[in-house]
Amino acid sequence: MNAYQQFKNNLPHVDAREDFQISPYTTFKVGGVADVAVFPKTLDELRQSILFLSQTMPYAVIGRGSNVLVSDKGFRGGVIFTSKLERMELKSNVLIAEAGAKVKDVCNMAITNNLSGIEFAVGIPGSIGGLVAMNGGCFNKCIADVVCYVIADGGVYNRAACNFNYRYSRFLDGEIIHAVALKLKVSEEDVIAQKVERFTKTRLKNQPKGNSAGSIFLNQGYFAGKLIDQAGLKGYKIGGASVSEKHGNFIINNGRTAQDIFELISYVKETVFKKTNIKLVEEIRYIGEF
Repeated sequence: MNAYQQFKNNLPHVDAREDFQISPYTTFKVGGVADVAVFPKTLDELRQSILFLSQTMPYAVIGRGSNVLVSDKGFRGGVIFTSKLERMELKSNVLIAEAGAKVKDVCNMAITNNLSGIEFAVGIPGSIGGLVAMNGGCFNKCIADVVCYVIADGGVYNRAACNFNYRYSRFLDGEIIHAVALKLKVSEEDVIAQKVERFTKTRLKNQPKGNSAGSIFLNQGYFAGKLIDQAGLKGYKIGGASVSEKHGNFIINNGRTAQDIFELISYVKETVFKKTNIKLVEEIRYIGEF
């Protein structure tokens, strides 16, 4: 009995697909086939899926695929996609969103209701669950600044219990986020609009277009993009993958293989280390075998 049959025999009511091509579901547009892909539609289905997969086979979770590199070999086991978990609601100034809700949609809901605090995230791809898990952010702001609580495998965690740090939370250690609550502030419509405009202009000016996963490396006491630029690597290519000419910490994919991207990341790390003795650390997650 293969992975798909095991899953469907135990959870026939959950949407699952056999030998599923992952690449269209990542922003790099690469990645092989998962033995079984699971698309829970409710938080209860998510809990059931995690429980079953954790007891039977290796599994991974993908939100909107914006911060991952999936192997060309695919994934032997189950991949849970949270993209159908996108319900949102407002309780006064607290915005509650399921893990798979697009960051874009969360921002729009806040802005539409004159709630401030998340304007910096306008333009960030991916899901709100992924953003919270990695404590993503930009413009010297991060999502932890507005987290009220997080619902995950182990229960409900207030902000302090999430153990937020730079591009880190307890949820990167394996616990899966189900939903998040963001505590925002009521503000004037024009004030919010000015912030959105400023952040959007800065993003368009500094960040490249194309198939990418956002920043590849962490900024840990240094700016990775600057080190990559100083190493003369802007524009460097391996196969269909290239270091962006616009921002050194972005890799643009114009090919069809994850291996090109992986080899380019490895080359950049090696070159920067030789020139600076600094070991760049990836911000993106690897899924599958490289």
